Amino acid sequence: MLHIGKTGGSYLRSVLRHNEARWTRPLHLLGHGATLNGTAKRFGADRQLAFVVRDPLSRFSSAFYSRQRQGRPTYNSQWSAEEAAAFHWFETAEDLAIALTSPQEREKSAALFTFHAIQHLKANLRHYLGGVNTLLAAQDNIAICVDLPDLDAHLPKIMACLGVPDHDMPPNPKTHKAPNPIPNLSPRAEAALRAHWAEEFELYETACDIARQLGFGPAGA
Repeated sequence: MLHIGKTGGSYLRSVLRHNEARWTRPLHLLGHGATLNGTAKRFGADRQLAFVVRDPLSRFSSAFYSRQRQGRPTYNSQWSAEEAAAFHWFETAEDLAIALTSPQEREKSAALFTFHAIQHLKANLRHYLGGVNTLLAAQDNIAICVDLPDLDAHLPKIMACLGVPDHDMPPNPKTHKAPNPIPNLSPRAEAALRAHWAEEFELYETACDIARQLGFGPAGA
């Protein structure tokens, strides 16, 4: 199971760990460093993959504010030097997105730097899954692909596919949610992000198509 940052991994892994004694098949819960291509080298080309994806707009804001809080209150992960510089420039996800289209070269350069500095923005879907062609080439090796909003609806089926057909929910499954509501991006900021991250959105849509083909699409769709 790949652990793509900001896609409900803490929650799903806590459910799996709670049921570890019930696992009926080998299952590797991989860290943030694992990628689709890396798993082929480590486990062989016939390995079976499971992962959750998330709309890049939602993931962008969640990633920004999570790292701004240094992962608190769930975790406590100090900024890298690059992240410290990035958050000196930008206080909100809105400001960062808008800066991508700034006519001021200094501000635009700071925005591009920030995308490579903040942990969960640098490690985007392309980092984990490769390009669209890479993902499609590995489609036969994907056992589970689900969009984050559909995770709870498909949890019983996901657990069964992972080898835990009779799972038990932990009393307090771990969640890594923001303590306060995350501000919505303006239409201008969304447009800027879509232009900058065009491949990211294409990759997300491709993953959602795969999820539907696997039977993990939106409920009622």
